[in-house]
Amino acid sequence: MAALDEHRDTLRSVTWSGETGRAWHEQVFEDPAQEHLVAEIRNQTVGFAILGGVGSPRIELRRVALSHEWRGDGLARMLLRALLDRAYARHSAQQVWLHVRSTDEPVLTFYTQEGFAPSDDRPAIHLAPDGSTATLTALTHRR
Repeated sequence: MAALDEHRDTLRSVTWSGETGRAWHEQVFEDPAQEHLVAEIRNQTVGFAILGGVGSPRIELRRVALSHEWRGDGLARMLLRALLDRAYARHSAQQVWLHVRSTDEPVLTFYTQEGFAPSDDRPAIHLAPDGSTATLTALTHRR
């Protein structure tokens, strides 16, 4: 759990990631509709991801966190592909969706390159704990 807390704190968008922390992670572990996945390399935790809505045809990619020292080597892309494979193969999802900040061009580009497209959902407004807001774009992926 400490390793997960560490990687959660490395998110450059931790302000925008909503509720976090040990208690939140423990709730995720207990919730059968969410799946908590840990990325390890050589027995070292390098990140984590959370799939939400497990058991439904529309699974949300809730969180993806990757340690800074492992970014830029294609690991995020490999992790995302493994998450998509898991959502479709293990959980029989028909689509995977997520929210990204509408102004985060690198993240939008990354997901678009991996087959995500803007959905017909209305943009969401997210209120961060510090009172700031961001417009979020919903992206969907279909196999």
